[in-house]
Amino acid sequence: MLEKLKNELEDAALGAINRATIDIPAPFQKVLQSCITHSNHLEISLLACAASEWCTHPRDTGMPVAVAALMLRAGITVHLTLPGFTAMNDSNSDLLEKQDDVTAILAGDALLALAMEHLAENGGRHAARLLAEAVRATGARGVLAGLSLKLDKQEEDISVLPDGRSIWEVTSGQIARFAAQGGALLAGASDIQLDDAAQIGLLTGRAWYLVEKAKSASVKRDVRNPMFEARTLMEQAEAIAGHGPEAKLFHSIMYLSDFFSGT
Repeated sequence: MLEKLKNELEDAALGAINRATIDIPAPFQKVLQSCITHSNHLEISLLACAASEWCTHPRDTGMPVAVAALMLRAGITVHLTLPGFTAMNDSNSDLLEKQDDVTAILAGDALLALAMEHLAENGGRHAARLLAEAVRATGARGVLAGLSLKLDKQEEDISVLPDGRSIWEVTSGQIARFAAQGGALLAGASDIQLDDAAQIGLLTGRAWYLVEKAKSASVKRDVRNPMFEARTLMEQAEAIAGHGPEAKLFHSIMYLSDFFSGT
């Protein structure tokens, strides 16, 4: 089920890129496509579809948000392939088939803009709110701010931002929060459901970060604590989602599937 949805998400994102960039040079279009096909963030983006199903709507209801979330994260991640970010261990060297600093900057900027365009065109009556939430997730109060703090203070133990948020909330939880909350919004969720979906997204985003950290650990004893915390967070998210059939996709993504494979 999850692999089929991943393929559908990738196809939808590539289709959106192809339609939006039909008049630009083919080599740059190929670069943008490469950022999507080499992305490892599809599960997080599919929280949008899971949230729609959780609100008793078809999974496809949340696909516009899933596509935007994938573009947002791919756009940020391709920026992290630049030399100044190598110490942060958030980059994916395969994101571009051929590394080029200028191309990475242009591709990242283009993907962020395309995500906003996609939301504006496919968000319906919720487009304005979705755009605002996407900006919040990535901008001065979101991922970019968190990455800036991590870059400035890599040697220090930063756990809490001045506004009280944990550092992981802005670096690894915001795109997941946007995806889950956005999928619920498109499904007509109540304010309470929107808050719950956002919390599920934050917990899943944190767990995903810890899983990736554990997978990249050079010493096996470094794996235990991150994985224990990740599983604890997933249990908390599962408790919010519930155990009904409408939460099946949520569970597949965040706990019961290959999310923890190889660890």
